[in-house]
Amino acid sequence: MKSYEPDICPCCGQEVQLENSPKRRKKAAIDGFEFFWSAYPKKIGKGAARASWAKNNLPELDILLAALRKAIVSPDWQKEMGKFIPHASTWLNQQRWEDDGMDYSALKIEKPTITSKLGVNEQEAFEWRSAAYPESVQIHPQWHTLPFSSWPKSTQQEYLNSITK
Repeated sequence: MKSYEPDICPCCGQEVQLENSPKRRKKAAIDGFEFFWSAYPKKIGKGAARASWAKNNLPELDILLAALRKAIVSPDWQKEMGKFIPHASTWLNQQRWEDDGMDYSALKIEKPTITSKLGVNEQEAFEWRSAAYPESVQIHPQWHTLPFSSWPKSTQQEYLNSITK
């Protein structure tokens, strides 16, 4: 095993721990790997994963964990109870943290509105209201911009009764 000489400051003679000094990097690498391993969902091949961790030029741990969070919620990793989750060593060796993947915010389910729950077409509702209450359009010309959900409850109910008959 190769031994490393500590880096010594030429002006004061004290030992300097550089960011990439092998002694410091090895301790950080071991700690980082254990944290990564605890977060990785498929606990197979820890030794191979540790070797991959040591040999690859990895980014900061927070970058790896952010990419791992995206991967964990991906459809491929979710399907068939995680059948398609790669081993951690494969994920590291293939630099999968760099995969673009999907924009998971696009999968966020919008909270249904009263309009979507009832299947109300805003344009048709406005036309009904203009016909049923023509004076309301003259009094409030901006009513065409008001969504169904902002109508008075009695008017909403009247419209719903008219389309369900």
